[in-house]
Amino acid sequence: MTSLSIQVNLNAGKPGNTDPAVIKPTAIFPLARQLGYYLSLALIRTPLSANQVTFISMLVGLTGCAFFMQGELIWNVYGALLLVLSYSLDYCDGIIARLKDQCSPVGAAFDDFVDWLVDTAIFAGLGYGTWVSNDEIIWLWLGLIAAAGSTVDYIVDLIRFNPFTLARKAAEKEASAEPDEKAEPEGDSPQTYGQKLFFILHTLSRAEFCFIILILSTFDVAWVLLPFGAIGAQAFWLGDLFRKRD
Repeated sequence: MTSLSIQVNLNAGKPGNTDPAVIKPTAIFPLARQLGYYLSLALIRTPLSANQVTFISMLVGLTGCAFFMQGELIWNVYGALLLVLSYSLDYCDGIIARLKDQCSPVGAAFDDFVDWLVDTAIFAGLGYGTWVSNDEIIWLWLGLIAAAGSTVDYIVDLIRFNPFTLARKAAEKEASAEPDEKAEPEGDSPQTYGQKLFFILHTLSRAEFCFIILILSTFDVAWVLLPFGAIGAQAFWLGDLFRKRD
């Protein structure tokens, strides 16, 4: 398995380097990454900063979640399409940050915050819309439970994988490294069978979540996400809580 991120070539344009600045992913999945690759090719030519792209991704995602609150098929489809765009834009901010030298703990923290906000709003909006459409409040409660689980997951990640702490540790490690020491390559690729299973059920399912919503919305059964989300969101934060820290 390969990294879920889109790779960049920081030496693009330098003498002897003819490779493109943004490396096209070789794997088809996640599909949002493929869309993010093509979006990034256009966005890197604009004056937009990485944080501005993150902000646009947030606005697009929250608008899609607001559409879910209408409780109607067509609005759910429109909302899901906006989520696909939001997820795709989420791949672009990191590319812009690296190519324009805008990487910072603040930007990473803002990106994590937007991810949490949109993920939480999906369940809250879908729960409210399903309640409005069939007048059964249990759907609202399921949406709120899923949103609460997403919030706990964000807090766990914030504590265990705080970008400011990670940046400080990376700087300390780099400062203490021997001059001839070679850093190990980083990536999202799991090694053990347990890590591979966690990767598929946790990381990859999140990356493709927007397309899952789009398919279910098209067939007017997006409501099935609510009971699964109410349980799955708790499983996500429990998985993060007990995941081995690097």
